[in-house]
Amino acid sequence: MSENRQFLEKFFPIASFIAAIVGPKCEVVIHDVSDLERSIIFIENGHISGRKVGDASTDLVLKLIKDEAYHEEQFIANYKASGKQGQSFRSSTYYIKNDSGTLVGLMCLNIDVTHMEVAAEWIQHVLQGGSLVPPLSIGSPQEDKQQSKEYLQGNADDLLQHMISTVLSKITIPIDRLSSKEKIDIVRELNEQGVFLLKGGVSQVAASLSISEPTVYRYLQKLK
Repeated sequence: MSENRQFLEKFFPIASFIAAIVGPKCEVVIHDVSDLERSIIFIENGHISGRKVGDASTDLVLKLIKDEAYHEEQFIANYKASGKQGQSFRSSTYYIKNDSGTLVGLMCLNIDVTHMEVAAEWIQHVLQGGSLVPPLSIGSPQEDKQQSKEYLQGNADDLLQHMISTVLSKITIPIDRLSSKEKIDIVRELNEQGVFLLKGGVSQVAASLSISEPTVYRYLQKLK
């Protein structure tokens, strides 16, 4: 058992404690940052997001590690996240550091507020008067969904595909007509998001941009 794992196991009872207090709509996850492709080492109420032990980190986790935000903060609280089935979450992340101040893991709380949002909208319509709008179904487009800061998914391949697709969705030009500079800009943004912290990042980006893996490495070298 790794030293990281032994240290992080001390937080397992705390995660269970929090989940028991907040209730079954609260998912509590502990990530081990030494293995980002299988970072989830403990999870309570994983049925909420459909994740399990052995699943990958998230897009936000990768960005936090890439930005090294944990040097200045102890935690980030009450940001928005979304699930594979269109759920809405109110989420928070606590940075777990060892005695020397090195980041070794994260404890993440994801509270499913999907039905709370539906109820809040219904109450708002009642208070304001006028016709009632039917409750929104899970997975329907909402402005808040587009502003989500984190996407809760399972394995590393799904995570990579989501992150790459999100960046490419901003491009209006067909991939085969992009210039080298435009492709470098895309690689820069993906690098800033932490895509290349995952082992399959280079190969998936190369396939998505219709370039070779050595070309991706060359672009990354130029960005240093």
